[in-house]
This record gives sequence, structure tokens and C-alpha cells, in this order.
Amino acid sequence: MPDLIASQPDVIRGATELIRTCLAVTDADRVLVLTDRRTRPLADVIADQARTVTAATVAVIPDIAAGYELARQEIGRVLDARRPTVTVFAAADPGDLLAWDPTFWAHLERFGARHAHMPALDDACLGIGMAVDYTEVARFTLGVRDLLSDARSVRVTSASGTDLLLNCGPGRPWTPFTGLYQCVGQGGRLPQGEVFCTPLTADGILAVSVVGYPFNAASGLLAEPLLIEVEGGTAVGFDHPDQELRSQVRDWLTNAPGGLRLGEFALGTNRALPAITGNLLFDENVPGVHIAFGHPFPDYTGADWESPVHVDMVVDRPSVHADGLTVLADGQYCIPSRLPRS
Repeated sequence: MPDLIASQPDVIRGATELIRTCLAVTDADRVLVLTDRRTRPLADVIADQARTVTAATVAVIPDIAAGYELARQEIGRVLDARRPTVTVFAAADPGDLLAWDPTFWAHLERFGARHAHMPALDDACLGIGMAVDYTEVARFTLGVRDLLSDARSVRVTSASGTDLLLNCGPGRPWTPFTGLYQCVGQGGRLPQGEVFCTPLTADGILAVSVVGYPFNAASGLLAEPLLIEVEGGTAVGFDHPDQELRSQVRDWLTNAPGGLRLGEFALGTNRALPAITGNLLFDENVPGVHIAFGHPFPDYTGADWESPVHVDMVVDRPSVHADGLTVLADGQYCIPSRLPRS
């Protein structure tokens, strides 16, 4: 699969959409971009666009992979010194540790900061994933949520070997993530665009081409899919030519309470993203399917269990049928662009 190339004007356009639409920055805001040496050039573009509106600073933090606690302490120090109303995390975090650190989010809450979380940010994420009309992404995402809200039986297939039947139902609502963080205290990942639920149960085979954190940085886009057998909503078998990868994923999920349970079933809704790249930050939002084993985000999904792990798995170019309606065919939406809102 060819690399997706973003031009410098596209990167600037993506940074502009991030600042002006997704975070709705005004001249009353104080913007702080947290970055590392590797991602600094993209962080500077983001900060430059913020400065067209208001004051913005860039803080270079220590490499998280080399020592999380040191980096976390520096982040806390900078937050206390700058007291931002808008923050952007644009740095490498291979284990996705910061996103799962409640003390980090509590720190942001002290200032009511609106936050864009962008680990593994690259040119494609900023110049393709962000260089779109996020008002339109939000509108379409909400429409897909409404379309799926009453779905009971969903089947996912793919040319790579996926054939999974999921049962959804009342009490397990579909949640939209639109990428718009415009109110005090709102925040989440960008690029964005997805709807998700926790199914009641699932059975079949899942063939995934991208494995999420903490494996994503090392595994990228798989040449051969990882096959996962699912019974009753639980992963019961793993198969892949790379025995080390297969064992690492299996052991990571097996050794965590609830890790083998299917916690999230999601459809990417950002139609400007043409194909998966191997970077989970980008790939979760590509029109298609990702499924996570582990934590089900019960506050959103209504699930009655939890897990300390959450590993996303991306299916390449899937077809999705919900109660007989074809929603996606080979990774392309088959529903009207102007979905009616309920």
C-alpha cells in the first residue's frame, strides 16, 4: 500500500482546522503545544497557526519512551507554569501511557483546558487527517450514529479473512466522536471521526492489518493479517506468521483481567482519509472498522465490566451489513452523504 503524502500547504491547512474549528481557539485563549524533538517541526506549524489568533507557546518534553515519569513531571511543571486554556499533545508515546493517565487529565481539568491528543503525529495525520472540514466530519458521524442506533445484528467481512457476526442491543448505545472539542474541558484524539459501541456478543474470525498500542509503533501495517477467533465476545485463538507478534498480543490480552473480551466495535467516519497507513492515530478514523479487546469505556457504552488494557485492531477495507442494510462495501460507505438526523 503506497504511503500517503501530505504537502506543506496541506499540513498548514490541517493545523488551521485544528486550531480554528476543532479547538475553536479565540483571542481569549492561551495555547500550549507539548511536543518532543522528533515531532517539533509539526508542533511549530500548529503553534504558528495558533499565533494568528492568540498567544501560543511550544514546550519540548523529554522522550516518553525513554522515561515516562520524567516526561510526566515536566508536563506537569509546564502546565502549572503556563496555565493554558487550550493544549495540544503532539509527541511520540509508543505505549499510549499519557492518554490512560488520570492524573494528566485531572491536571488539564484544573484549567478547564480544551485538549487535542495527537500521539505519533506525522505529516499524514496533520496534512490529510486534519486538512478536512471537521464540521462536515461531525455532521456525517452523527448521521451514522443515528443510522446504527437501532441495529441489532451486524456482520463484518473482508477480503483479508474477516467474517464476524456481532449482536448489539438496548443498553449498549452508539457513541459519536466528532473531533470537535470546543467547550471548556472537552478533549480527545485527533484526527478523529468514529462511532462505537460495545456489542452484547460476537462470533467469528477477525483479520486485522493494524494492531494498536502498545504494539503499533513496532508493528505498523502488517504484511499478513493477524487472525483472531472470537467466540461469545471473547478472543479464543490467535494466528500469524510472526510468532513473536502473535505471542505478544495474546499474552498481553490474556494476562489482563477482561483483556480478551471484545470491548469496542467502531466504524471510522472521516471520509477524507483514503486508506490505512499503519499509524493507529490515523487509521481508526478511515472509513472501515476497528475492534478493540479490553476496556469497553462503560461510561459511553453501558458495558458492565472494565479492563486495564485496550488494544485496537483495524480491519482493512471491510464490508458492514447492519440488519441487512449495507453500510460499507470494501471500505466505502454505501449510505447517502446527507444522512437524515432523527
